[in-house]
Amino acid sequence: MSEVLKNRDYNQQIIWEGDLKDDCTAKWSGLMLRAEWMDEDYWWWCVYDNLNSDIQIDSSNEYDEKFIGGEIVRNKAEEIAKEYLKIELISELKKSLEKADIDKLISDLKTIGISPMQSIMVLIKDFDFEYSEAKKNVFDSPVWKGLREQSENMTQAFLDIGAEDADNVEYYKDGHVSSITFNLTKENSEKKQTFWNRLKTRIKK
Repeated sequence: MSEVLKNRDYNQQIIWEGDLKDDCTAKWSGLMLRAEWMDEDYWWWCVYDNLNSDIQIDSSNEYDEKFIGGEIVRNKAEEIAKEYLKIELISELKKSLEKADIDKLISDLKTIGISPMQSIMVLIKDFDFEYSEAKKNVFDSPVWKGLREQSENMTQAFLDIGAEDADNVEYYKDGHVSSITFNLTKENSEKKQTFWNRLKTRIKK
């Protein structure tokens, strides 16, 4: 592992300091994020790597579009910073001669703000995992404890609600819905609450 990676503290929070309406800075995991209000509501932002000769990772100067609004540019800088650290973690792990510690990678990715689905895609794209294997590794990782149960509950809620209007429904032996089928060519003139609204209502309970 490189000295740069050893010195990164992924557990730090991104805290912006200074005047959020004018000029502010955040230091995070060895990176420096800057955002500054310019003329005519145009904002400039930039991300540097303080642990790697203060190289500029990216900035608004590299884009044709104008960034308007302090919150928007801060979010953009944070997005770039997280992606940079994600790529660095993947690169370092690939260069390692030791067996890849996938659990640690998943843990580090979560710490820097990478979602479960993004982590699954990293395993598929960068480490040649099959989807089912990648999903299992992420869902069974200690840092995402409870994620599998949440996913299964969400899927079951989706199936249960969909079954109310489905054209064909199949069930498990325990009575839970196992699959639903809709005939998309079938006209339905009944005025019903939409499937998605019913789903959102059920989830909020």
